[in-house]
Amino acid sequence: MEENKYTLAGWLAVVQAILFPVAIVLGIIEAVAAAKLFDIHRPFIGPTDLLMLVFTVIAVYTLWKFRALLHERYNYHDLDLLILISIWWTVLFQLVGLGINVILTLAWPVDKAVFAIVYVAFFTAAMVSIGIVDILIAVKLLKDKENFGEYIRGFGYVTMAAGICEVTVLLSLLSLVLIPVSSIILALIFFRDKQEVEFV
Repeated sequence: MEENKYTLAGWLAVVQAILFPVAIVLGIIEAVAAAKLFDIHRPFIGPTDLLMLVFTVIAVYTLWKFRALLHERYNYHDLDLLILISIWWTVLFQLVGLGINVILTLAWPVDKAVFAIVYVAFFTAAMVSIGIVDILIAVKLLKDKENFGEYIRGFGYVTMAAGICEVTVLLSLLSLVLIPVSSIILALIFFRDKQEVEFV
């Protein structure tokens, strides 16, 4: 049997699924340690930011390979623009988030109201925008679900759930739980792609 060219993407999707919760936990530990041990109560750049940069690079790669897989295995191009938007959003979210941290760090001390408004505005805009993109991706996948295997259909359902949580903003924290889930499903798509094609 021909070697699956998406195996690397599959393993990186698994790494992506592991990195995200690790980064969240590390971020919490980092913030608590900074406050309790070093009396730091302001934004700062730390190991979590480096970990999230790695996560971002992997996320961009796996999205790009998912686009290639849809082209090659299903001759499906309807998601091209939305996947590109998702890739750019992922990069901009990381860069803008880091930029805000750097600016607030350099400008510290900052009024608490300004601090809160900046982060709430950034988070709200980010969640609503990616939520809309995720919902549109899910709608397209599920509209054509008969053309795909079970893993891509599953990816569509999880993406829809994440998108709905994100656009509500208040439920967006629930979407964080779905990120590792969608990454694992993406890994299964890459690993089992040949079987999906054979039995669709």
